[in-house]
Amino acid sequence: MGARNENRFKHRLSRPSPALIVAIIALIVSMGGTGYAAFTLPNNSVGTKQLKNGSVTAAKVKRHSLTGAQINLKKLGTVLTARDAGRALKAGTAAPVGKAGGALTGSYPNPLIAPAEPVHIVGAAGQPQFDVDWANAGTGFQPAGFYKDPFGTVHLQGDVQRTTGSDATIFQLPPGYCPVGGIEDFPAYGDGGTAAGVAVRPDCSVVFVAGLTTFIGLGAISFRAG
Repeated sequence: MGARNENRFKHRLSRPSPALIVAIIALIVSMGGTGYAAFTLPNNSVGTKQLKNGSVTAAKVKRHSLTGAQINLKKLGTVLTARDAGRALKAGTAAPVGKAGGALTGSYPNPLIAPAEPVHIVGAAGQPQFDVDWANAGTGFQPAGFYKDPFGTVHLQGDVQRTTGSDATIFQLPPGYCPVGGIEDFPAYGDGGTAAGVAVRPDCSVVFVAGLTTFIGLGAISFRAG
């Protein structure tokens, strides 16, 4: 009788009840959770496989730790400090605007070539005077004069004659109307279609060189001013 009861007791111990199994599982789970909370991860143990997509936010990234190697530059927008760079490129190819100067007149983008200055008439008030031996050719002929065009070229005009004496200087041009680099020699129309010669010197004097002094045309004379 005693042996039979002992065997029955052993048989009961080898087969735990369902309630006991459930209790043991609950105990293990609760102990495992507590242990996980207290568990510390070793260094360098978390990699890309352990991180979910989108789990790292901007606040978690160390400032100034990213370089161009980690950033897709093509996907970046316009940098704030470079916002005006695009405008600068356009400005480099844009037509100029504003008032034109130099050999031009009017305003950009459609300036015009500036007109030549008015003719300075030799012998007029406030203008260069003839040398004492020279004068205009007379009625019906263009008076002697000069002007400078927008490109710095001086042009003479008119017909002159020597009325007395032997002075070769016809008149003196003002400063800024002198030839560059030395004496300029020009052929001129003489009396009756004969050849004559006129020179313009660096001191701005217009000088008779050759031909008849009764009539000399100056209209073919032009030169760059210094």
